[in-house]
Amino acid sequence: MACAQDLILLPKSYFYCMKFIFVVLTLVLFSCGGSLSSEQRKKMRENMESKSLKKVSDAELTEAAFVYARKITKIIEDNKSNERKFIDSLEKVYAVQILFMQPSTSELRAVERKIIEAYTSGTGSVDLGDNLQKMGNDSLLYTKPVMKERPDGSLEFYKALGIRLHKKAVVLSMKD
Repeated sequence: MACAQDLILLPKSYFYCMKFIFVVLTLVLFSCGGSLSSEQRKKMRENMESKSLKKVSDAELTEAAFVYARKITKIIEDNKSNERKFIDSLEKVYAVQILFMQPSTSELRAVERKIIEAYTSGTGSVDLGDNLQKMGNDSLLYTKPVMKERPDGSLEFYKALGIRLHKKAVVLSMKD
């Protein structure tokens, strides 16, 4: 009972002070609600969309991989110098691995060797085009043959430009 009497005997000013503090705190909290500018809202939406899950079919992934790899290939062909510094910077920017594959290259993977064999065996009979192969669960290999002209005017396989792509980089490059 002593405790209940102590609570009852608190001065009225204490209750008024507590009410005042409560009112001030609620005003401060409601006044700090803030609003976002349209630019900030747009950035938030873009971040939310980029982090959302996307279901991509194999056909869409293949098409996007061709577009992505051809874009990189065009940059390499336009530069023509193929300096290692330039290639390294492209690899970092596009999150890929770029290699020049020749029949004599010993560091090639089994899939890459088969592609080189196909390019060398089909030189005279077929018009060779670019190619896209699956490499494991999360990687793709894009290859494009580089031909050189013989003195008689026929074309000969010289090397292949290979780009190892991660599926994640391809999916992120896709636009809705």
